[in-house]
Amino acid sequence: MHELIGNMHMHTPYSDGESYHADIAAEALAAGLDFIIVTDHNIWVDGLEGYYEKDGKRLLLLVGEEVHNVRRQPQASHFLVYGAEQEMASYAPDPQALSDATNAAGAIGFLAHPHENDLPYFNDPNYGWHDWEIDGFTGLEIWNYMSSFKSRLADALNGMRWKSGINANITAVYHAFNPEKVITAPEPATLALWDVLLGMGKRITAVGNSDAHATPMSLGPIQRIIFPYEFLFRAVNTHILAPNPLTGDLVTDKRMIFHALGRGNSWVGYDMPASTRGFRFTGQGINKGIMGDDIRLDAGATLQISVPQRTHIRLIRHGQVVAEEPSGTNLTHIPIEPGAYRVECTIPYHGRERGWIYSNPIYLR
Repeated sequence: MHELIGNMHMHTPYSDGESYHADIAAEALAAGLDFIIVTDHNIWVDGLEGYYEKDGKRLLLLVGEEVHNVRRQPQASHFLVYGAEQEMASYAPDPQALSDATNAAGAIGFLAHPHENDLPYFNDPNYGWHDWEIDGFTGLEIWNYMSSFKSRLADALNGMRWKSGINANITAVYHAFNPEKVITAPEPATLALWDVLLGMGKRITAVGNSDAHATPMSLGPIQRIIFPYEFLFRAVNTHILAPNPLTGDLVTDKRMIFHALGRGNSWVGYDMPASTRGFRFTGQGINKGIMGDDIRLDAGATLQISVPQRTHIRLIRHGQVVAEEPSGTNLTHIPIEPGAYRVECTIPYHGRERGWIYSNPIYLR
């Protein structure tokens, strides 16, 4: 299997981002990514997919769409669509119709940043998922770096002893200049929802992304680009395992990437503390498989975890830890129950334990 690293949630001036596709591709190449998917709001920009190369490295740029109902109040329930090959914004008023149309188009769809906090100090409501009467979606964006920044800033502002505009601005500047010190993990509510859905027997795939905009900030004499694309591309990414490296054929490579994402042959990695490249989660029973695969449970079934450096490894089944390695590079577990088994790893960074790896499940049947 070949490991490819991608980021699949970002914006250009076609919606509310600052850089166009070629410039974003250059920053993704500088960050060491293999593919990106540009997801402007409510617009599918055709004709811009292709390969970019520099210094012997190749990147595939694909185009998806982040769909939401602009007339909905409050604004919320954003849906990431990959591979539809058509405009999907017309389905935005009805989330279930949007999910159904995504499936009918042979595409995959993810609930974007399902849980985040309001920022009333800056008149910024949360854009989490609010329309929970929905089914048939591919998965969840379990970790969105910009959404995490917003929620941690909201937590800090809500916990302020003396609330004032000056203190709020100082707190916001600190968070903007030091996101790696305040962002620790995906939202607990999103991980809990994922486990509930998996426990119900649903196949729910997880992805992690940047939500990059490269927004300029101006606060008095302070001017800065908040979270440049390259910075975010070095943070939360999705690593996929594909049968082949990129071939240079757009149709073939696109199909391969979307198949791996839809199946969940992947994990979410926080690559800023340390690269998660090389992580593996495999299973063997009557048959063999990787993350996203079904394995038939028998008396000799085993699950094996390998990580690129010492870390705290936890194997989780439906929200419960079933095996743990406090500081190691490998863990082997002999399961006795069917279900969806996923991996979480944490790593020390800036004086705190941070989420590092969140694998998609192996499904023992």
